[in-house]
Amino acid sequence: MKKSVAFFALYFSLFCSFNWLAAQTQMHWDTHGVGFSVPNDFKIDINNGDEFTAGNDHLLLSIMPIQDETVTEDNLADAVVEMATAMDYDVVNEADAIDIDDFTGYYVKGSLDEAHVVVMALLDKKSSTNLLVVIAYDNGYENAAVKVARSFYAYD
Repeated sequence: MKKSVAFFALYFSLFCSFNWLAAQTQMHWDTHGVGFSVPNDFKIDINNGDEFTAGNDHLLLSIMPIQDETVTEDNLADAVVEMATAMDYDVVNEADAIDIDDFTGYYVKGSLDEAHVVVMALLDKKSSTNLLVVIAYDNGYENAAVKVARSFYAYD
């Protein structure tokens, strides 16, 4: 009987976790023509020309336009590391180039105290829309943060 209860509890928790990760909705930042997928329970905090911020209890997504014309594909890796360290994050885990939809980008994973973060810069291949994306996440939610990061697309 105890094994049945333990199995059911494990199954239920895995089922809920899977459903949370699978339950996504589309959001758009029309000011800059970018879309992305986030968990269904995301709430928008800020949505103006300078910033888009939304989140839930475990993830926080912030997007800002990059106004620096000196950031190019050639120096993108150094620029993202510089941006992350300017925000006082320790860039310790992982860093790599990314190619998502119409964006060329670079990301780093870092942390500050107990906060974990993905910092990425996305350069639009077809327009002048360049974005700084910061996704902060709780322990155990790295896959959800990566899923949000991989979902970006341009629609301008």
